[in-house]
Formats: sequence, structure tokens, C-alpha cells
Amino acid sequence: MATFGSGHRNGPHFTIDLHLHTSRGSSDSNVSPQQVIERAREIGISAVCITEHDHIWDVQEVMDLAAQAGVVLLRGMEVTTEIGHVGAFGLDRYVGGIYRLKELRRVADECGGLLIANHPFRYKLDPKLTFFNNHDEPFDANDVNTAAEQMVFSMVDAVEVLNGCCSEEENRFALQVARALGLAEVGGSDSHSVDSVGCVCTVLDAPALTERALIDAIKARRSRAGRGLLEDGNIVLFGAAA
Repeated sequence: MATFGSGHRNGPHFTIDLHLHTSRGSSDSNVSPQQVIERAREIGISAVCITEHDHIWDVQEVMDLAAQAGVVLLRGMEVTTEIGHVGAFGLDRYVGGIYRLKELRRVADECGGLLIANHPFRYKLDPKLTFFNNHDEPFDANDVNTAAEQMVFSMVDAVEVLNGCCSEEENRFALQVARALGLAEVGGSDSHSVDSVGCVCTVLDAPALTERALIDAIKARRSRAGRGLLEDGNIVLFGAAA
């Protein structure tokens, strides 16, 4: 694969799977941290971010794993809030009360952190699936403006517009909302198994070898979502003009 930190092996992009869970920190995952690292090497992705549910790895443990493997390994956390899952970067621990999104925003601001609306429309467009969420009625897939009024979008820096576990319709709608609001776009596999690591990714135009560099790049809106690593290694940007 490419030289450490320089991008994936078939192109100039710096590719990051921004949303991963392991059996070490998420009870619903069946992939170990070691398997994530091995898979990252195999597919040639530039970096992977482990984002456990309501838990963040110790920084030294992350550094040790990365050094041993020669893989860029970053850390984040998927926080369960009262209005859905929010990806958080820049925090060094779980802080009491951040299940309330306003408190999570305050804590993130104090540390210069980044918040992402993860899979914001999962199960929210199909009337048959509304029992999975807290909305009495599904969103109208033709009404971007109403969907964009959700509180979550006023509290985050970016939207996960491409999630490996969402339907194409859900992802496309998230992309439309993000662009209507001018929010940064990211992608993550939401992987809980080894085969789906890197199925979609966040694409940067320059390396981000630290959490701070990653945060800064996304806040500067230098990120896009893409797919293709698991097919031929050629990244196709999500929502790019034909």
C-alpha cells in the first residue's frame, strides 16, 4: 500500500473510515481492534477511526497499537444523545451529561472538538420502519427544508452523508440536507464486522495524521464522502457531478 500517511495505494486521496466499532469497546461488534488494523492494511485505506459507543480509548493505547501496526489509527466516540447518535472527536473521555446534545456541544466547544450527525435519517424515510425511531411520522423524502430544521443540524459541524449501514435513499437525503445547510460532508462504514471496514470513507485532499488535523480539515470543509476501496481501489466521491 501507499507510504505511511500519504494516501491509499490507488490514488492521491487521504481516505479515512471515520466510523468503526470493535468488540473491545462496543458490545454489538464482532471485530477486534487487531482485525480492524489488518483489514486497513489489506484494503490500503489511509487511516481508520475507532468510535465506540459512549466510550473512548485511552490515547496511549491507541498510539501503541498504531506504532506496532504502521497504520494511522485515530480515535473518536459515538455518543448516544436524546435525539440520536452523534460522532464526537477531540474529547479525551466520556463526560457526564453529554447524552444531552446541548451539553455535548458545550463540552466539544471547550476542547475545540468536532461533532457529526451520524446516520441522521436511518429508518426515518420509510413509513414501515418508523417504529425504529422516536418520530410519529416519517420524513418526506421530497421535503429537504423541513428535515433540515431538526435541532441536531444546528448543533453539529458535519453530517455523515454516507453510512455503510444506511440505504441509498437515506444517504442521498442526508447529502441533500447537508448541502442545503452548508455543513461538512463525511462518510463512515459504521462497521461492526471485518468485511465492511472501509466500504465507505471520508476523503481528504491532504493527510490527517492526528485527531487535531482531522478536526481542522473537516471544520474547514475539506472533506467529502466516497466509496470504491473495496471494489477496484478507485475512489468515487459521493454526490459528485456526473
